[in-house]
Amino acid sequence: MSLPRLLCATCLTLTLAGTALAPASAMDTHAPPQAGGFTLQEPQARLKLRLVPGTTLATDYHSPFYEQNAATGAITLQTDALQPSIRGQTAPATVLREGTTWYSQQTPADMTATLHIDTWPSNQRVIIGQIQSAQGPIIQLIADGKRSQVIAVIHNGTETRRVVAGTIYPDRSISYGLSSRPNGTLLVVVNGTRNIFAMPAAATAPAMWFEAVAGQTGWHMPCHSDAARVTFTSLEMSHPAG
Repeated sequence: MSLPRLLCATCLTLTLAGTALAPASAMDTHAPPQAGGFTLQEPQARLKLRLVPGTTLATDYHSPFYEQNAATGAITLQTDALQPSIRGQTAPATVLREGTTWYSQQTPADMTATLHIDTWPSNQRVIIGQIQSAQGPIIQLIADGKRSQVIAVIHNGTETRRVVAGTIYPDRSISYGLSSRPNGTLLVVVNGTRNIFAMPAAATAPAMWFEAVAGQTGWHMPCHSDAARVTFTSLEMSHPAG
C-alpha cells in the first residue's frame, strides 16, 4: 500500500494540540473495562504462559497477575519479575488481548484507555499498550517514570523509532488512544497530546490486534519485588464504520 508523500516511510509526527490541563482521572468518562471481550495472557511457571478466555474472566477470575474490582470494574494487571527473558524479549508482561484481529488497510480501529501506574519497577519503565501482530509489535506505548513521559516505539521490520508522545501526570495517571486508519495513518493521543504517524510499511500485510499491557522492558532484577502494577479504570476497543 502506497502512502501519501506527506507521510514519510519512517515516521512523521505532527503535534495537533497541547497537553490537556485536567488530570486523566478527571477525563475518565468511559465505561469500565468489559473483561469478557478480552483474552488474558499471564505467566505460568517459568518460560510458560497461561491464556485465560474472556468467558472465564467474566466469572470473577483472579490471580496474582489479574484482578477486577467488583465495585468499580477497574482491572489491575501485575507482572512477576522472576520470569526470565524469552527469545531475546524481556519478560515479564501481563496482557489483555483484543478478541478480534484486523488489517490496517481494511478497517478503522480504535483503542482508548485510562490507567494509573500503581507500582514502578526498578527502571521505572512500563509498557502500557500496543498494537501487536504475529510478526511482533507494530507500536508500543512505554511509560517512563524517570522523565514523566510516554514514549511511542514504532517498529518497522528491522528499524525502530522512538518519539515522546505525551506526559504523565504527577498522580501517575494516563489517558491514551491508539487509532489506525486504512489511509495509512496512525493516531496516538497521550493525555491530550496528539501525534500522527505513518503506519509502518511492515504493518500493511499481517493481521493485528490491540493489547492493554503491564509489561517491563529492559533489564530488571530477578526478584518478586521488582515488578510493575497497572490499574485500568477504562478500556475500550472498537472498529467504527469507515
